[in-house]
Order: sequence, then C-alpha cells, then structure tokens
Amino acid sequence: MNPGKPHDTNRSIRRTKRIFKLHFISLIREKGYKNVTVTDIVERADYNRSTFYLYFKDKEDLTEELVSEILEELHYSFHVPFEDIEDIKYNRILPSSNTFFQHLYNYKNFYSLLTIEDTIPGLQQSFLGKMKEIFDAISYIDNENEEIQIKHFNTYKMYGSYGVLLEWIKGGYRQSPDEIAENLLEIFKTNTSSFRFK
Repeated sequence: MNPGKPHDTNRSIRRTKRIFKLHFISLIREKGYKNVTVTDIVERADYNRSTFYLYFKDKEDLTEELVSEILEELHYSFHVPFEDIEDIKYNRILPSSNTFFQHLYNYKNFYSLLTIEDTIPGLQQSFLGKMKEIFDAISYIDNENEEIQIKHFNTYKMYGSYGVLLEWIKGGYRQSPDEIAENLLEIFKTNTSSFRFK
C-alpha cells in the first residue's frame, strides 16, 4: 500500500473543487449569479456533470462552501499577525505584516462580487457578519490604558473599515495591500478633538 496515496487523493479533490470555484466566480462576474447553471460551470471547468455532483449537490451547495471557506480564511488572516501579542500597538504594526489585506487582494475576483448587482444572494450580509464577528472580539484602549466603553464604538470602527475596503475593491485595488493597510492604520491612530466644515 502506498502511504502517500490518500494525501494525493485529497490534494486532487481540493484541486478539482478549487477549479470549479474559480470558474464559478468568473461566470458570476460575466453573467450574474442567477444566470449561471451547473452546465455552464462544468463546461467552463472542462469537467463532466458527474464529477461536479461527486463534490456538490447543486449550485447552491457550491456557493455555500465557497463563501464559508473564503470568509473563514478572512477571519483567520486577520488574527495571524497578532497571535502571540496581548496589547497591540498601532505604531508597531507593519503594513507588510497585515495578512488581512493580502487575503482580500489574493481573492480579489471573489470580493469584486460585492460590487455587482446580480451577485451571490446574501454575500454582503455574510461579509458584514464576518467583519462584525472580527470587530466584536476587539477591545479598544485609550491613552490612559483604559478600555473604551462608548456605545456603538466598535460598530463605528467596523462600518468605517468596511467602507474603506469597499472603495478599495470598487476602485479595482489600485492601492497595494500594504498601502491600504497603512492608510487604515493612520486613520485608526488619528485622534481628533474637534472638526470644521470645509
């Protein structure tokens, strides 16, 4: 018995499923979610229908796995740079170490689906839900080393970040992941005591 065979089989399964997902994303961008059929997916991926149904029950099953998988990776990518740090200082965060923005860039074809009209049903809500999950786990500390207890503070930070990310995606990722990370870090570090109208 070849001990490497199960591993090779798993790798082959992951590769095949990944191909289906990549072509599915491309088809949604081209035709809109409602117009994409299983036939479209298998023809574009150059597989037969029986191979598709070996891994997915239907288009909706593929959709659910795709969204869940990528958003779980988004969640993981946010925490990776800070795993062994208790208090995270903004001025010690290097934009280049921020795997969260690199993840968004690596999956830019998927996240561009947030900007089209006929997209995956509930995608924006799922993305916002994952962002809320990330931000709800954060406690912000003020200059006196006290936790900020202002109601809706985390919600404000979350939606502000979401707005910046959405503009980045809509703009075609013109800024690099490092640049957008640095931009958001500067926003988070900036404390203002007043404002004026331009």
